[in-house]
Formats: sequence, C-alpha cells, structure tokens
Amino acid sequence: MTASKKCTLISTFATLLGLAIVALPSVASAFSAAGDFSIASNPNGAWSYGWSTTLGSAFNLDSSSTNNYQGSGLSAWTSNLAADGSPLVLHNGTANPLSDANSTFQPGQLALGPGFFLQYSVLRWTAPTSGTFSLSATFSGLSSLGDSADVHILHDGVSIFDSNVTGSPSPVSFSGPVNITAGDTLDFAVGVGSDGNYNEDLTALSAAIAVPEPGTLGLVGMGLGCLLSFRFRKRK
Repeated sequence: MTASKKCTLISTFATLLGLAIVALPSVASAFSAAGDFSIASNPNGAWSYGWSTTLGSAFNLDSSSTNNYQGSGLSAWTSNLAADGSPLVLHNGTANPLSDANSTFQPGQLALGPGFFLQYSVLRWTAPTSGTFSLSATFSGLSSLGDSADVHILHDGVSIFDSNVTGSPSPVSFSGPVNITAGDTLDFAVGVGSDGNYNEDLTALSAAIAVPEPGTLGLVGMGLGCLLSFRFRKRK
C-alpha cells in the first residue's frame, strides 16, 4: 500500500471514530409535561389535557383555557364540569411562586386536580414515533392540608404504575423504559384517593419522555468493515 493510501485510510478511520464520540449520548426526541405546557391549543403537540369519569375510561378533552385561573396568575385547562373548572390542569409559567387556595406552585410547576364529581384529571401523551422510550415521572402533593390522591400511569389504557400521594409533598415516582408504537398513549392520571375529597388532591406532576437517538456506532462499524475489506482485497 502506498503512503498516500495509508494516509487516506488513517484519515477515514479517525473521521468515523470522531463521529462516534460526538454522537453519543444524544437524544433525538424529548418531551416534558411542564416544559411543553401551553394554553394555545388542545391537543398541544403530543400532549392533550383532559379527564375521564373513571380510571381508564373514555378520555375527554378539557374545553376551556385561561392564563389567570381564579385570579392566581396560573395558566389552566379546565373542564367546566364544576364551578371551579375541575377536573383541571394548572401550570405556573412565571418566574415567581404562585398560590391558589391551599397550594403553592413553584416556577414552571405543573399540577393535576381531580374533579368535584370524582373524575380523574388526565394528562395524555400520544407517541409521534415508535421506539423504546425512557419514561420518568414524579407525583407530589401540593396542598398544605396534605394530599390523599391516587396517581397512575397507563399505557394504552393498561396501568404500568399505580400509587398514592398521602401528605405533602410525599413524592412517588416511576422510571424505566417503555416500548411504544406510534399512536400509543401514555396517560398520567390523578384521582381523589380514598377519602373522596377533591379539595386536598391538587398534585404536582413532573414527567419526561425521551427516546435515545439511534447510535452512529453501527454506521461506524459498517464503515470500518468496508475499509478493512478494501485493505484485505488489496493484499490479495
């Protein structure tokens, strides 16, 4: 092999190795329940704000939105099934803590409130693509009176996480991979818990969904294989 060909081979190898180092670990798609919140439309991209009569029953979209819920400065999607708009989804989009009744929202915090008539508040995510997604979610009590909510995550209506938030904040969490097909749904649901009192069950939700980008190592391997094959043929 000539010096020129050796130089080309080494340069190509270095380039492919550099691609592998730069590309890992990167993320192709990431979704945040609080970070993506918007009152501009419902559905909002992959997210939908709504409610269900019972856990896992038909999903209904919230019908109204406001950027000043009950004068608190909180943004909200509301169902209008009761005078206070519950069940609902609330979000603090400001840089300062905001309070509503017995609950204080930190900047950027999102919460689900079940309904006066015991409906579940549901935040739905609809998968835009297929893949093995990394899901992490934490439910935390917001009420100074102490939450007593039941909280759930459902994949296409089938529960993959069930727990209770008893007290405040008393966080409960789920983390793990979930195999998803495009069009599948993940529902984050909050109910009134065992005491049946919706006034104490405003529950913060922090949820992130991400799918790792297909690594370039496979491409690198293919490239190296081609180079080695080329070199082998040259030796013959």
